[in-house]
Amino acid sequence: MIAKRTLIIINPISGTQNKAFIERLIETYLPEDQFNYAIEFTVGPTHATDLAAAAAKDGFDLVIAVGGDGTVNETATGLIGTNTALGIIPIGSGNGLGRHLQISMNPSKAIKTFSESEVMKIDVCTANGRPFFNVAGVGYDALIAHKFAQMESRGFSTYIYSVLNQWFKYKPKKYTISTEEGKFKKRALMISMANGSQFGNNAWIAPNARLDDGLIDVCMLTKFHTLAAPALAFQLFNKTIDDSKYLETFRSAHFTVKQKSKIAHLDGEPFKLGKKIEFKVLPKALNIFVPKAFLHELHTEYSLSKFE
Repeated sequence: MIAKRTLIIINPISGTQNKAFIERLIETYLPEDQFNYAIEFTVGPTHATDLAAAAAKDGFDLVIAVGGDGTVNETATGLIGTNTALGIIPIGSGNGLGRHLQISMNPSKAIKTFSESEVMKIDVCTANGRPFFNVAGVGYDALIAHKFAQMESRGFSTYIYSVLNQWFKYKPKKYTISTEEGKFKKRALMISMANGSQFGNNAWIAPNARLDDGLIDVCMLTKFHTLAAPALAFQLFNKTIDDSKYLETFRSAHFTVKQKSKIAHLDGEPFKLGKKIEFKVLPKALNIFVPKAFLHELHTEYSLSKFE
């Protein structure tokens, strides 16, 4: 067996894990007879994209992103449309795509999984040309992403603080959504565009979303009374949010969203994309390493769906 040429990209400021410890785990658990690897640390925004793109151009088989959703997004962006596969060692705050793919949140277990992983092709989504791979959004969650990015500390508790701090100040906004079927207006607390199924931390905004179906699950959450929050949170974390009367969904491969604000988030990272955002799907434009268990479950679901 020829060892796969592998570049490992580590974001030194992502998460709370000691990066020297992560390096030792890689040395211990990533077999060199299967993976001929080199390690690079990012030094600033978009550096992961540059490193990944250079690796793909040089013929590397695999580029592993070590970090959170932002690091995964930057790394994957450099691999779109290439033969080089993306791998993930999730050590960030939410790890939405990693959790969707059933990659362990334990770094040593995640590293061990590479020896038994396989490549699948997933869709790439874009918002005004900027790629995202898991979930994008406008409205309340976009505001939270901007506030969270300004916080000195990261982590789930910091994110929850940002959510609660803005809750009583925020009012639902009006949006105009245009699809190939027509145009409609919607007042919503937030609108999430889901390629993957969850924000991260097992908060499932689109439980039935698939990464390879050529469609974006558009989830429109209306304002709800604070007293309804516990029940809604329960649905969000047990994969039944699509049963909520506060959530409306549709699927589309190409649509636009008009808003009064200019802010949005892509995979949890804040961006100013303008008042009109065009969303598109690039079908199966990214190769990604996934655990065999995830592929088996995916194939089982697909087989069962043919008989429904």
